[in-house]
Amino acid sequence: MATLQTIRKHSGWLVAIIGLALFAFIAGDAAQVLQPHQNSQLVGEINGNKIDAQQYQKLLDEYTEVTQLMRGTTSFSEAEMAQIKDAVWNTLVSSMLLEAETSKLGLTVTAEELQTIIEKGTDPLLAQTPFQNPATGKFDGDVLMRFLADYQNLDTETMPAEYIEYYNNLYKYWKLVEKELRSNLLVQKYEALVAGAQLSNPVAAQYNFDARNNSVELAYVAIPFTSIADSLVKVSNADIKKVYNEKKEMYKQVAESRDIKYIDIEVLPSQADREELLKELNEYADQLATSEELATLIRLAESTVSYSEVPRTISGLPSDVAARIDSASMNVVYGPYYNAADDSYNAFKLIAKTTTPDSIQYRQIQIADADAKRAKELADSIYQAIRTGAKFAEIAAKYNQEGEPIWLTSAQYETGANTGDNAIYLNTLNGMRKNELKHISLSGVELIIEVVDTKNPVEKYHAAIIKRPAYFSNDTYNAEYNRLSAFVASNQTLSSMEANAEEEGFRLLNANNLQNSAHTIGGVENTRTALRWAFEAEKDEVSHIFEVGANNHLIVCAVADIHESGYRPVEDMTDLLRFQALNNKKAEKILADAQNVKSIQEALAINGAKADTLRRVNFNSPAYLSKVPASEAAISGAAASLEPGTFSGPIKGNSAIYFIEVIKANKGTSKFDEAKEKETLINTLSRNINGNRLLQELYTKGDVVDNRYLFF
Repeated sequence: MATLQTIRKHSGWLVAIIGLALFAFIAGDAAQVLQPHQNSQLVGEINGNKIDAQQYQKLLDEYTEVTQLMRGTTSFSEAEMAQIKDAVWNTLVSSMLLEAETSKLGLTVTAEELQTIIEKGTDPLLAQTPFQNPATGKFDGDVLMRFLADYQNLDTETMPAEYIEYYNNLYKYWKLVEKELRSNLLVQKYEALVAGAQLSNPVAAQYNFDARNNSVELAYVAIPFTSIADSLVKVSNADIKKVYNEKKEMYKQVAESRDIKYIDIEVLPSQADREELLKELNEYADQLATSEELATLIRLAESTVSYSEVPRTISGLPSDVAARIDSASMNVVYGPYYNAADDSYNAFKLIAKTTTPDSIQYRQIQIADADAKRAKELADSIYQAIRTGAKFAEIAAKYNQEGEPIWLTSAQYETGANTGDNAIYLNTLNGMRKNELKHISLSGVELIIEVVDTKNPVEKYHAAIIKRPAYFSNDTYNAEYNRLSAFVASNQTLSSMEANAEEEGFRLLNANNLQNSAHTIGGVENTRTALRWAFEAEKDEVSHIFEVGANNHLIVCAVADIHESGYRPVEDMTDLLRFQALNNKKAEKILADAQNVKSIQEALAINGAKADTLRRVNFNSPAYLSKVPASEAAISGAAASLEPGTFSGPIKGNSAIYFIEVIKANKGTSKFDEAKEKETLINTLSRNINGNRLLQELYTKGDVVDNRYLFF
């Protein structure tokens, strides 16, 4: 039990850490996805393996359930759910691609290797778990082992259900972390194998050492491409095609994308809507002044701030209420007033002020029995026993409860709707002194509570708050819908929309290179139906009106272009490629003027020339030229091959034509250590060849098809 209490003190990890185990969670179940299913709907394909929508949904449901348990929530926002869907899919893809590669290579992770990681305790994953040494705050393998031993010997018949659930959830979490440790190590082995394969012989180590250890000081003259006006050079389609062919692999896309144009109307409350809302709020404010059923009134008023019988700190109040609370008179309604920050109309009544601890350390014993009288009698006897000297922890252990103190802060409860038993419980705790013992009776349970310590007395406020955000009426919504509907009816082509939108008071927006893996259009929630339409429609087709967002957006879409998977057509890339082609033409013009340049002084005579010196230029990194400004690897490469006093040029860079002269060479004082240099080089390669880049390469070659938009 002591192990559990130690772990519970670090329960904040639950929210932050859950995503870390996702890779292992999905990887552990990936094999199930590959099972054949008849009459299935395919959500995608990975390396030729068809992914069934039902199996993907199963993985999604399982991970969602675990996340809910760990976060202590039962629902997610659309944005959070979209992140979960993408995480499950991306991890499923990654795990299957990696599994296919590592199995061919014979890469595995043994139980002994995993145990070594746990014994070292330095892995970042372990540092964020709750299995920590109380004295050091660091991961402690012994705490983990004690928990696992306790879990294997749970007395499920006598232990309270809440502790059994906590143990089960924590065990599930640990198994996910354990799998994640295995997966991370497998990725590391794969990275090291690929990186190590690139170090072919000792010559590479010597070359890497020289490139880093030796440097040169040089003078340079740059003729920036910007020094030549665009109008002085001509770029043909052939020039653009040439640039495209040189960098064609950069323009390969693995999935189809679409360009759409759309109108998005956010329906806002009209002046008449605001006046009606203010009228309602005045009526509720009058009732707030006299009503004794405040919880009912606040609920009927549809306030976004729940009523609580437990006083709140200043930080537990809405910011606009907190700013006015000291100006409010006791039991007098403040408002109604408008708050621009959240576009709301508000009124509140300050009922009481009190000073109580912001943090309370307490322990309790819970007695529950179907016979309420018997439970109360037992609780009374326990209460009297502790009052007369019995040890709290010993009695708690007798009834299979922790009996160790925990801290409760105001922030943990004050934003909730605390009424009834919750309010009695929290107000009792807030009203107790250090070392005070109390017995309270709640619905179906008896509690013996002892306050062990208190900290930071603060002023708290008991207030009834009505907060009503401004919202549009049905009449306002219908007016906007009808206005857009009339526009769509008379503009059934994209060209017509483009020609008439502005005149009719609509703004036509762009969403380019939209892929079916997106979850929204323009960041507006609940636009999946519109997105599905966009990927089923033909080019130039105009949609009907989609009612989206939080029932406050109207969207109409039109397909402007369709980009099939594979190499993007050169016509789609013309604007992007024209800039590079323009620079190539400028480079040709500068080079033509520089044919006879033999020195730095002659280079300076060229129109637009800029000169400077650079120190410590080496082959290991691109030189940065502040006069251009640009980072140019070509300068570093050329300088490494020149002897002092040697002039070189012209050199074509990304932003200019350069002329350089090496002033002197600087030989480093470090001594070459072949073994150490090999290790340095392979570490550098490992950093550059990281798991993400490797998986992206596997993804490109894995023929991954993502059709989730059809189902999710």
